[in-house]
Amino acid sequence: MRALRRDVTILGGRFPVVAVGLAATTLVLTILGANVGAVQDLGLMPPSLVWQGQVWRLLTWSLFEFQPLSLVFVCLAFVFFGRELAYTWGPVGFLKICAGIVLGSGALTCLIARFVWGRLYDFPYWSAWALGTALIIAYATLFPSRTILVYFILPLSGRRLLIVTVAGTLLFALMTSVAFFVPHFLAQGLMYAYLRGYSPRLLWLRLKARTVRWSPSRRPSHLRPVDRDDEPPRWLH
Repeated sequence: MRALRRDVTILGGRFPVVAVGLAATTLVLTILGANVGAVQDLGLMPPSLVWQGQVWRLLTWSLFEFQPLSLVFVCLAFVFFGRELAYTWGPVGFLKICAGIVLGSGALTCLIARFVWGRLYDFPYWSAWALGTALIIAYATLFPSRTILVYFILPLSGRRLLIVTVAGTLLFALMTSVAFFVPHFLAQGLMYAYLRGYSPRLLWLRLKARTVRWSPSRRPSHLRPVDRDDEPPRWLH
């Protein structure tokens, strides 16, 4: 735990070790996967293999980015956006949220592949940008007044950065393969829902609260009015 709270210095700037570790893990595994077939075969996420019990793929699929330029930019996104988010959520919270987004989007993709869109069932999913765009959405939502240069050219902040991230994902999906970008949209949606307070626990509590509010209108069969002669019965016991 103490090691996770440490910072490392890169080019004169200080970054949390969890953000740097995420970028370094993605970089190393991608290079290994590109040169060692066994690493790639074990790390990618075809939903068919997940349904056969290879559940570790729900986490490993997001640690690969086989396009060189995309790999550079996603590692930069992990480091720079991850720095602010790790300081905001704490190192453990940052790792938990990242793991939850990856696992959640991967699991939903497998459910869609099994029950909705059969074309996805044998699709070998991989992409670190699913988590990368989710972190960008988190940054844009939590720090709406901060401006960044997208690709070092276009200055964007807050809501505009969020819109450009989603629109850019949609554009890439339409130009390449919508099936490949299913986890990206799911990861972005899960992150936005989490930031807006729509966590599974909160949804359960809201449902439970509604049930409690509705319950007085349905008188339980084991309760009866207290016998009182001076006024209509108003009490139950």
